[in-house]
Amino acid sequence: MEAKGQIAFGRKKLSETTADYWNGYYSQKELPAPPSQFAAFVVSEFAHKRRFVDIGCGDGRDSLFFAHYGMKVLGLDGSSSAISFCQNAAKERELTHVSFETLQIDDAAACVAFADKNRDAWAGAILYARFFLHAIDETAELNFLKLAADLIGEKGNLCLEFRTPRDEFQTKVTSAHFRRYVDPLALINTARGVGLDCRYLTEGFGFAKYKSDDAYVARLIFEKV
Repeated sequence: MEAKGQIAFGRKKLSETTADYWNGYYSQKELPAPPSQFAAFVVSEFAHKRRFVDIGCGDGRDSLFFAHYGMKVLGLDGSSSAISFCQNAAKERELTHVSFETLQIDDAAACVAFADKNRDAWAGAILYARFFLHAIDETAELNFLKLAADLIGEKGNLCLEFRTPRDEFQTKVTSAHFRRYVDPLALINTARGVGLDCRYLTEGFGFAKYKSDDAYVARLIFEKV
């Protein structure tokens, strides 16, 4: 029986093949990329917030950007190589108010343990995930939304940017990445089921251009119902 106020997570775990792919990808990184356009947008919307959780932080480009603005930041990723890379980058920049740790979002036990450990510390924070949602499957997506609803509390927000079905046949620079093209309206409906309400939605080209890849993305901001 679940404790009141806590959320049941799915049971699927991250496959070793997926973990190996991302560990290999991030082990070849030399420098974090510049911060994304979405990170700048989120900071402009939530400059008054002082705590950010970056889920699927990758090479830490946006986590480090938030930290440079004086935010307290926690970066999470399923790749141990990515986390090591981010920790080294933060150390080189002498950023002491940003930390990084691994979290497998499709591991039910890991999600429950993380929520239990961090619920009080990060309640009211901004949960941020850029180009993460389309890199996980539907089971992990539901785990992710439940975790977000559990953590943000009454005063926090969930900020998302991801590729939509209109992007499926566009040019991809990183063609080997797994991608699941997410319908924003379907996501909003799923999020409502776990107690999250969409307060902002926009989509289009020009938000996430990288070389020849001008991704068609959606940007959504959620709050607790």
